[in-house]
Amino acid sequence: MRAGCLVAVIVALAGTSALAADHFMLKEGSWLCTSPEAYDQAMVDQQQAGQVNLTELKARLLNEKLCMYIDEDTLEDTLAPFYQVIEKRDGKVKVTFTVEFYKRIEYLHRRITRAFLAGWTDADNLMPANWYK
Repeated sequence: MRAGCLVAVIVALAGTSALAADHFMLKEGSWLCTSPEAYDQAMVDQQQAGQVNLTELKARLLNEKLCMYIDEDTLEDTLAPFYQVIEKRDGKVKVTFTVEFYKRIEYLHRRITRAFLAGWTDADNLMPANWYK
């Protein structure tokens, strides 16, 4: 019984680490959402809102804690190993990543905050991060 549980844990860890071994970057303008359903709804809302109300849509979805918009600043603040895929479902992928924020407190001093985040996006939004090869 104990050996069977140990084998199950090892297989699960090996499968997870094999899936998360590849590192990716997200395309600018991608959405990261709490669930695949929230991502689909964000895409519908974005098509209905158009380019004019994109700022309002980004603020609303962020305030509702459903989705965040990945812009150039977020991409620049993302730390290596960038985006790692941890789950796949129906053409969507769940990724994890770390973002680092800097705030200047006084001259030569700054506060660094690192946030570990996860979210769902479309698999087409991922680009291979092959800079290290």
